[in-house]
Amino acid sequence: MKIKNILLTTLLLFFFTLEVFITFDFIAQEKALEKTRSKVYQTIIQLQNQIGYVGLIHNFKNYMLRPSKTDYRDKALKNFSQASKQVNTLEILGTNILGKLEMPQTKSMLLAYKSRLDTLPGLIKKNVSARELDKYVQYNDIPSRDEIEAVSSQLSQALNEKSLNLLDNSTRNGFIVLVALMATLMILVHFWLKAQQAALIKSNALNTKLKNNKTDIERSQKILLNAMQDIENEKQAASQLNEQLLNKNKEMEQFIYTVSHDLKSPLVTIGGFTNNLATELSEQLTEKQHYRFSRIIENVNNMETLLGDLLELSKIVQQAITLNDVDVKKVLNEQFLVLEKTIIESKAVINVADNLHTIKANYRLFSEVILNLLSNAFKYRIPAKQLVIDIYTTQTEATTTLHIKDNGIGIDAKYHDLVFGIFERLSTKEGTGVGLTIVRTIMDKHKGKVSLESTLGEGCCFSVAFPNNVEVHES
Repeated sequence: MKIKNILLTTLLLFFFTLEVFITFDFIAQEKALEKTRSKVYQTIIQLQNQIGYVGLIHNFKNYMLRPSKTDYRDKALKNFSQASKQVNTLEILGTNILGKLEMPQTKSMLLAYKSRLDTLPGLIKKNVSARELDKYVQYNDIPSRDEIEAVSSQLSQALNEKSLNLLDNSTRNGFIVLVALMATLMILVHFWLKAQQAALIKSNALNTKLKNNKTDIERSQKILLNAMQDIENEKQAASQLNEQLLNKNKEMEQFIYTVSHDLKSPLVTIGGFTNNLATELSEQLTEKQHYRFSRIIENVNNMETLLGDLLELSKIVQQAITLNDVDVKKVLNEQFLVLEKTIIESKAVINVADNLHTIKANYRLFSEVILNLLSNAFKYRIPAKQLVIDIYTTQTEATTTLHIKDNGIGIDAKYHDLVFGIFERLSTKEGTGVGLTIVRTIMDKHKGKVSLESTLGEGCCFSVAFPNNVEVHES
């Protein structure tokens, strides 16, 4: 009897140990699978970045448009090298997951852009026309993009299936071991029942406790499965968000290319031909025809200015900025020189406070903020009244704020938020409606804030607040 009890007890411990081993093995395999999943997603995102409209294609097009800036070609070659490595990594990972994975379309696209990068300098030296050059470098990268998306989908589905299979296998094995464990326990209880009636009561209590533990384990398993599902859902949402951000970046790059190449160039041509026609036919034109020519030229000039403002706005949105301690007085003096003719013609009085605080900002973008705000003050002044502009700074522990106050026409309170929207103008005066949008975008890049205090007919006070607790980089 004692030998049987020892044997049954040994079996009981064995099955319990096996159950624990299955649980830890499941956790280890799940971690390894998640690590593989993370590496696959990271490689795909990096590959899309290196290829996409912020990588190889972006730098390739910029080099084609600006051949004198060879750093675009160097960046494109670096993008090619990095993307090639990531394709090889993805094929290796994919082969381990799917059995076999090849990306011929993506490799072909990379080699095509590499070939064009190697050939472009020679074509540029030969002064090949832009139209012929554009025909030569055209390449359809849609198959490679579709291939990357298909590979991403295949790998994601395969990893999900592996995760489900791992869970099914672990659950099945755990259940089998649990059944064996319970069977061994029942046999042990049976022998204990024969040996001693008192052991039956104790065994029943133990059996009840084990059942409760089983319920807790099942409940814990359900909680674990729900948590895993929530994590998976969050990963999928993050992946979709990353894809949306990449698409937005691509749209922005396409917008910049359209403004700088497809819209501006024809507009310059229209303006040039219109000026030539007006000059050649000046003696034959009626007063009404002269007026129509002048309106065409005026609208062409306005559109060129608008496209320039939009291009500047797009560049500001995309570029990374370096912050420095900026001498506000120095920037103001530079902009006064830019606006010197306007200042003299308007006979404006500009009062600059002494001891202006230093501001942590990007020097070039800060200069553009001041130029836009000063230009607005001159543009919206009251002609019959001498323009007075007061410039001063205030500082708190968190921010340093520059204030530019004028005595111009002012803005009704209900339009204070509206004026910062793109293309918004509250008068018929000259302007594109992009200036204050540029100011707000620059302040967003600095994690700062632009605000307006104004009453109609009593002037405006624009305030731009820059955070103090930001890291300063010496350029």
